[in-house]
Amino acid sequence: MYYIQNSIIGIILVSTMLFYILGQGGRRQAQDSLFVALLVSTLLIIVLEFSVDLFTGRTFIGSRAILTVATFLFYTVNPIPGALYLLYLDQLHRRWVKIPRGIGLLAFTPSFLALVLSFLSLFSGLAFSIDANNLYHRGPLFFLVIIFDLVCMFMGFAYLLIFRSSFKGKNFSLFVFFPIPILVGALLQMNFYGVEVAGISLALTLLVAFLQMQNLQANKDYLTLLYNRSLSEQYLSHLILHRKPAKQLGGLLMDINSFKQVNDLHGHDLGDRTLRHFSKLLVESFKGDWFIARYGGDEFILFNPNTSEQEMAKDLDHFRQQLSNFNQKELLPFAVTASVGAAIYATGDGPSFIQTLDNRMYRDKKIFHTKTNLDGLLHS
Repeated sequence: MYYIQNSIIGIILVSTMLFYILGQGGRRQAQDSLFVALLVSTLLIIVLEFSVDLFTGRTFIGSRAILTVATFLFYTVNPIPGALYLLYLDQLHRRWVKIPRGIGLLAFTPSFLALVLSFLSLFSGLAFSIDANNLYHRGPLFFLVIIFDLVCMFMGFAYLLIFRSSFKGKNFSLFVFFPIPILVGALLQMNFYGVEVAGISLALTLLVAFLQMQNLQANKDYLTLLYNRSLSEQYLSHLILHRKPAKQLGGLLMDINSFKQVNDLHGHDLGDRTLRHFSKLLVESFKGDWFIARYGGDEFILFNPNTSEQEMAKDLDHFRQQLSNFNQKELLPFAVTASVGAAIYATGDGPSFIQTLDNRMYRDKKIFHTKTNLDGLLHS
């Protein structure tokens, strides 16, 4: 009953999350696909673990073949959630669409080694064996399976520490927490034969991650994955309310130049691609304490509660250089430029701080259009 209860609870939890995500549109982004794959692999682990418990010691016709296949698959699939965890972190950091070869090879190497060990165990009993009474037993190298399971979790933890600035606030806390219940469950299962809590630990951890991500997604712009306008206005109010006299609050409001022409001439698909590229450049350029949000359409707003005019100008120059480098790669059939309004908050500005940024941005945009029209006349 202990095994049945754990398995059924895990299957219900994971299946419910899967049905909800797929019902909401499923794998529209790379990170959605990875989270779905994480749920599917977890479901497989729980079902396979339950199958091993269910068929060990059974002696009906075909029971040995079923137990052998279930055990082989269980050991093979076990490292996959760790690999997907590492890939998920890398996708959030680098925003790729297709898994890069380097991180893919690194993430799935433990899974490949587990496959090799599981295959050899069919003949030598290295990691597991099935005796003449059709009873499952751990092999002398069983501990290697646990290592394969956890190595990507540890790599993910190191990845978080190295690129901490890309996982701000709740995201960082969530992903640091993720491996802990799994590690505890795996160690208990390794040291106490008969205790099976790794699968249910993973399911419960995914539930916590799922609920937290649903909460975070409510504050995110779906297309760019940046924060949305509502949260940016709430955050500005928070910064103003808790502003320290010794700190300076800086703000930037950006607008992509001639973006309407992009949609009109090239279509909305390319327009969406432009917004995603621009958002990625913002994230890569403005590190540290910068808060970045899509304010609406092709407008983006940024706040930094600990900056100065000089530091803000330096960060803005760095962004413009990154934008220039991007244009040189010709990933889009046109060059992307932006008008920018920058300001340091002054006591008493309140909501008018955004209006100040807006006014300065449109002043910059007017200069851009004047220069563009002048260049057109000179080259006509």
